[in-house]
Amino acid sequence: MSVMADKMSRIRLLLPLTVIAIVGVCIAAVALYVLRPSLAPSTNSGAAAAMAQRIALNAASAMHGDQAAFDALARERERFSAWQTADGAQIADRSGAQKLATSSQQVLAAQGATLAMHAAARAANSAVPQLLQGLGNIVSAFGAQRVESISPHLERFEAAGQRVTRELQTLADGVGDAKQSVRRINDSLEFMGQVLGELRGEEASIGLPRVTGADNEQKLKVLTAQYRKLADDTRAALGAADQIAAAHQASRETLTAQQILLPSLQPQAGSDARAALPLVPLVILGVVLLILVMLLVVSRTASGVGREARKQGDQNERNQQAILRLLDELSNLADGDLTVQATVTEDITGAIADSINYAIEALRELVTTINGTAITLDAAAKQTLASAGHLAKASVAQSKQVASASESAAAMASSVEEVSGNAERSADVSRHAVDIAHKGGDAVRRTIDGMNTIRETIQETSKRIKRLGESSQEIGNIVELINDIAEQTNILALNASIQASMAGDAGRGFAVVADEVQRLAERAANATKQIEVLVRTIQADTNEAVVSMERSTTDVVGGALLAENAGAALQEIEQVSNQIASLVQNISASSRQQTTAAQDIARNMQVLREISAQTAENSAATTNSIGKLA
Repeated sequence: MSVMADKMSRIRLLLPLTVIAIVGVCIAAVALYVLRPSLAPSTNSGAAAAMAQRIALNAASAMHGDQAAFDALARERERFSAWQTADGAQIADRSGAQKLATSSQQVLAAQGATLAMHAAARAANSAVPQLLQGLGNIVSAFGAQRVESISPHLERFEAAGQRVTRELQTLADGVGDAKQSVRRINDSLEFMGQVLGELRGEEASIGLPRVTGADNEQKLKVLTAQYRKLADDTRAALGAADQIAAAHQASRETLTAQQILLPSLQPQAGSDARAALPLVPLVILGVVLLILVMLLVVSRTASGVGREARKQGDQNERNQQAILRLLDELSNLADGDLTVQATVTEDITGAIADSINYAIEALRELVTTINGTAITLDAAAKQTLASAGHLAKASVAQSKQVASASESAAAMASSVEEVSGNAERSADVSRHAVDIAHKGGDAVRRTIDGMNTIRETIQETSKRIKRLGESSQEIGNIVELINDIAEQTNILALNASIQASMAGDAGRGFAVVADEVQRLAERAANATKQIEVLVRTIQADTNEAVVSMERSTTDVVGGALLAENAGAALQEIEQVSNQIASLVQNISASSRQQTTAAQDIARNMQVLREISAQTAENSAATTNSIGKLA
C-alpha cells in the first residue's frame, strides 16, 4: 500500500515539473529561432573552413594517384563553389577563396594524366624486372666468355631500366625537374631498344652479337613485345609531364590558399557571435529551468534509491558469506589438491561452484595428459640425445673431411696455377716456333728462287756448250779438208819431184821447190793431225760437259722440286704451328679461368670448413642441452 502511495506522490510531483520543463524548452526554442539568422553565417563559415581544409588534403592525396581522393576533391569543390555563391561575398578577403577554387580545378583537370603517370610508374616497376630476367635468360646462351665481354652493356641496360622506373616515380610525385626527367627516360628507353635491336640483328652500333636458335629468338620476340608496350605506355604518359608538374604546383597552392582563407573566416564567426549576445540571457533562463527540474527529479529519486540500497546491502552480506564459504572449500586447490569438490547451493556462488567443479575435472584430465606427455617427452629427449651424439660425431668427422678437402682444393688451386703458368710459357714457345716457321718458310722460298735462277743459268750454259760442240764439229770438218789438201799437196809434190828428176838438171830447182812443198805438206798434215786430236779432245770434253750440264740441270730441277716440297711442308708446319699456338693460348685462357675457379673453390671450402667447425660446436652444445633436458 505504501509503495502504491509512493508511486502516486511521484506522479503528482512530475506534473508541475513537466510543465516547468516544457516552459524552459519553449523559451530556449524561441531564443534559438530568433538567433538562427545570426548563427547561420557562423555555421556556414565553419563549414567553409572545413571544406577548405578537406580540399587541400584531398588535392595532395589525389596527386599521389588516389582515385577516391579525386572524387572527394570534386565533391568538396562543388560544395565550396555553392558556398562561394551563397555566402562567399561576406568574407573580407576573397582572394584566398578564388585561388583555392582555381587551384583545385587545375588539379581536377589533370586527373587523367596523373592517374596515367602513376599507372605507368607501377607498370614500369613491374615490367623492368621481367625485362632484366628475360634478357639474362637469353644472354646466358652465349656462353660465359661472351657474356663477360658484353656484361658492361647488360649492366647499362639494367641501370637504364631502373632509371626509367625511378624517373617515372619522380614525375608522378612532382619532384625535381620534369624536363630533365623526361629526357633521361627517353634516353634510357632508346638505349634499351638499341640493345634489343642489336640482339635481333637489326642494328650494329655497340657490338652485341645476334641471338641464334629458334627458342632464344622466340624469347627475344616476347621480350621485345614487352619492351615496346612499356615504351609506348611510358611515352604516352610523358606527354602530360608538364601538366602534371603544374598540377602538383596547384596542389601546393591549395594549401597556401587555405591558409589565406582561414583567417578571413574567423573574424566573421566572431562578429556573428557578438550579434547574438543580447538573446543569451533568455537561453540561460531556459537552461536553468531545465536544471531545476532535473535536480528535483534526482532528489525525489534518491529516497527510493536509499531503500533499494539497504535491500542490496542485505543481499551483498549473504553473497559475501557464500563467497567466503566457496573460498574456504577451494583453499586446498591452491596447494595442488585436484580432489577438491565445491558445494553447489542456491546462492549467487552456486553457478560459480558448478563451473569450478567442471574446471577442476577438466584440469585433472589435463594434468593426466601432461604426465603422459612428459613421459613421452622424456623418452623422445633420450632418443634425441643419442641422435645428437651421433650428429656431433658426424659433424666432427665432417669437419675433418672438409678440412682435408679444403687442403686438397688449395693444392689443386696451386697445381692449376702452375699449369696455367706452364700453359702461358708454352704459348710463348708456340709463338716463337711460329716466328721460326715463318723465317724458315721465307728462307726456303728464297732457296727455291735461287735454285730456279741456277737452273736457268745451267740451261743457258748447256746451250752455249752445245753450240761450242757444233762449232768444234765444223772445225773438225775444216781440219779434214786441210788434211785432204795436205795429202793432195804431198801427192802433187811427189809428182813434181818425179817430173823434176825426169827433167834432169833443168828440173833440179823445181825439185828443190817440190821438196819444200812436200815438207810443208807433211808439216801441215802433222799440224792437221794435232788439230784433229785437239778438236776430238774438245769435242769429247764438250760432250762430257753437255752430259754433266744435263745431269746438273736434272739435279737442279730435282732440288727445286725438293725445295718446293720443303716449302709446302714448312707452310703446313707454319699452319700447324699457328693452330698449336691458338690452342695453347686457349688452353692458357682456360687455365687462367680454372685457376680463378680453383681459388674460388678454395675460398668456399675454407668458408665451408669454418661452417663445419661451427656446426660441430653447435652440435656439441645441442647434445649438452638435450642431455640436461633428458
